[in-house]
Amino acid sequence: MSGAITDLSSAAVPSGLQVDVCVIGSGPGGATAARILAEAGREVLVLEEGPDRTGAELNQRELEMYDQLYMDRGGRSTEDMAISVLQGRALGGGSVINVSDVVPIPDGVLAHWRLRHGLAQMTVANLAPHKERALRDLSAGPIPDHLISQGNRLLEQGSRKLGLAGETMQHNRVGCVGYGTCLIGCPADAKSNSRMVAIPQAMAAGARIFVRARVVRIDDGGKEQKRILVRALDARGYHEGAEFELRARTVILAAGAVGSPLLLLRSGLGNDHVGRHLMLQPQLPVTALFDAPVRAFSGIPQSWAITAHEQHDDPERGLWGFRIEGIMGTPGIAASLLPALGQPGKAMMQRYDHMAASLLLVPDEPSGRVSAARDGRPIIHYRQTEEHKGRMREAVRVAVRAWLAAGAREVVVPTAPALTIRSEADLKGVADIDFRPATAPLIS
Repeated sequence: MSGAITDLSSAAVPSGLQVDVCVIGSGPGGATAARILAEAGREVLVLEEGPDRTGAELNQRELEMYDQLYMDRGGRSTEDMAISVLQGRALGGGSVINVSDVVPIPDGVLAHWRLRHGLAQMTVANLAPHKERALRDLSAGPIPDHLISQGNRLLEQGSRKLGLAGETMQHNRVGCVGYGTCLIGCPADAKSNSRMVAIPQAMAAGARIFVRARVVRIDDGGKEQKRILVRALDARGYHEGAEFELRARTVILAAGAVGSPLLLLRSGLGNDHVGRHLMLQPQLPVTALFDAPVRAFSGIPQSWAITAHEQHDDPERGLWGFRIEGIMGTPGIAASLLPALGQPGKAMMQRYDHMAASLLLVPDEPSGRVSAARDGRPIIHYRQTEEHKGRMREAVRVAVRAWLAAGAREVVVPTAPALTIRSEADLKGVADIDFRPATAPLIS
């Protein structure tokens, strides 16, 4: 029996619906759970708040795509406005709007989990067959040379001149044509993501999918039959409509690090740890400007990483240090991450084809919390630690040096006030970056 995708913005809501398993969220976690359980013969229903968009419906128009594919239309942030929290809101979840990086769990991190947290079964040997299947499902492999963007090439050149270790990243694209619009969905359907792999497999095994289905609350969490209260959304996902209740023996929460605890809090489920221990790994973009055109927006936007300062075996945290990856965004998000407005911002964006950019990935410790506002929306509380700020500053120094070594005329660190670096002598200004809330466009 094959399942189906039902759009509740145009279909009648069901009544008296009862299933074995209700999966809330259709990203990599939820879609995989749905597939495995459906293939095992369970009756599975997946609930997704966002729309189902594929092919030409992912039209490369930023205004519409951020509006339709992201939580809070791309405007979700921490309560102090310090960090933009970019989360997917579509069938396939974050895998629809990510940059298709495939990073297997490092052996050192597995060792940390075993030694620090007693997860004795998390060995390289035990996980090897699962890793192999995951990579096969994703069609994962190294990014082909001809698809590496010129911006990433320049980052590679700069890092090699400095003698810094790096790597060409793995990805999960098949048939990529180099549009470079990964952050707003792939109109070529080249991502071997949850929407293209796990969702069809789950449906082939009988799983049903409801899109434009917002879960409001879970009742009777301790009973054999749980009750899930759902509201249909309109075609654009702006307004709630008809409400219905369904029952399930098992409920799987796969709504992400914000959505899952939020739903538990609204439902009065769990213990005092619900919503606590949030990690966001805030990332800072750094932009380099070159005299010659770069056209970093053409090709795969994230393909080379400087790994020299990345640690996999920190005795206290496992993954630590920092990692620098090439990146490029479409004009709208690129402009939003530059430290200039009005005519100066316009002048800077007129050099869009001369830009290359990188993201500084700096792992953090659990220092955040999710709570529920009176209207049920999430409040994301987060404070950057001083230690994290110190590693971020060091990552800025390394990224700037790499771009200068690659021949950049200037490197812009988008802080307030902005820091423009034209030589290594200017690096002294990095020490003054204080990362006060809303003074740097941090991204999670």
